[in-house]
Amino acid sequence: MHLVGIALAAAISACGTTTAVGASLAQTEADLPWKDKVLAVVRPLADHRLSSTDTPGSPFLALGFDALGRASGDTRYGTAAAVAGRAGEGSIDTGWDAFCTGSDCNADDLLHAPALWAGPGKGEAASAGVIALDPPFRRMADALFDRQALLFPADTGAHIAGRFDARLNARAFAALTRMIDTLPTEDLARLEHVALYREMARPIVRLQAPDGGWRVILDDQTSPIDRSASALYVYGLTWGLNTGMLSFNEGEAAALRGWDALRSTEGAAALQADDEGLGALLLASAQMAERRW
Repeated sequence: MHLVGIALAAAISACGTTTAVGASLAQTEADLPWKDKVLAVVRPLADHRLSSTDTPGSPFLALGFDALGRASGDTRYGTAAAVAGRAGEGSIDTGWDAFCTGSDCNADDLLHAPALWAGPGKGEAASAGVIALDPPFRRMADALFDRQALLFPADTGAHIAGRFDARLNARAFAALTRMIDTLPTEDLARLEHVALYREMARPIVRLQAPDGGWRVILDDQTSPIDRSASALYVYGLTWGLNTGMLSFNEGEAAALRGWDALRSTEGAAALQADDEGLGALLLASAQMAERRW
């Protein structure tokens, strides 16, 4: 049993008791204030994960716990975020000078970089890591971003296929929120990221499936729903609405349809055993709880 997993389970027992997952999801339909209703959806899932001794399997889990702690004011989640943020983290790698400088450029390489998703516990080093990835991110966008589809293919050889992976583009969309939040307001690079974020939002809204989710292959109507990617899209759209990066008519309907799909019993259950998906759900719920529109 991994020590970080043990510490994660201990984080909740030191601060409070767990809440069982199951029938409590029905409480979200009660006559509660909007914020409480949103948080009631994810608290049972978060508490269930806190009670587990499994090693955190994704940096999104730490980010999600941190966001949920801030939105709810519950210190258990902040404590768990710091513990989960230490799982599998070495030093933040900023050696990306040669990335996407030649003919071979793979978006997954950058979008899985630990520095991009460094969470609580890294302090100023987390911000420094994100800022250091700004130049390679912009080189990646220059090399790969499809100016017609307004989405990222996986690599330089995937343009021809015209098939766009939901999870890769969800990570890119979320990465843009990290860049925009971290870079100084007056930085010209930040303005580039804002423009790219707004461009990506258009096909993301358009390609949403009728049930409110997004498909594994975004532009393939026969592809199944990717719940983890869907949670990141809801996070990214809701973040844009809350920060004013998107107007209401650009993303409100899609964000709310996406949230309805996530908060369903089926949607929430599908993410419970997936640390990346659960972390994305916690990020989405924290933004939705702070809804300003």
